[in-house]
Amino acid sequence: MSITVQKTIPAERMRQFHQMVDRWLQEGPIKLATNATITAMDNAEIPKEEQAAIIEDRDIIMKHNMRLGLISEVFAPAIEKAVKSSRSGSEAQDEIARLIVTAVGIRQDDESELVTFNFATQSEADTFDASI
Repeated sequence: MSITVQKTIPAERMRQFHQMVDRWLQEGPIKLATNATITAMDNAEIPKEEQAAIIEDRDIIMKHNMRLGLISEVFAPAIEKAVKSSRSGSEAQDEIARLIVTAVGIRQDDESELVTFNFATQSEADTFDASI
């Protein structure tokens, strides 16, 4: 059985997040890594179409990982409180990670994001819901 709790990341925070992601992908170490990757692919004679797909896939993965970081930043204290109320040690850590990684976010019309978490127990869901 799974107990669903939905929470919203406000539109302003999501706009900040998207600006940060765009900046990271266009500047600094990531741009240098991209240029180095393209040079290596050119040297390996990988066709340009494949190179574009590889870079696009890499950007999607990076955006996803950064999104997990945002979910963790916003919700981890409440998730930890909820899970640690009934679990401990590695079991708690595994459940915290599962909740963050499996959270489903859907962008809303106002640019906020509605995030759905699936808790294993009602008491954890209730503790989380009350902590936010």
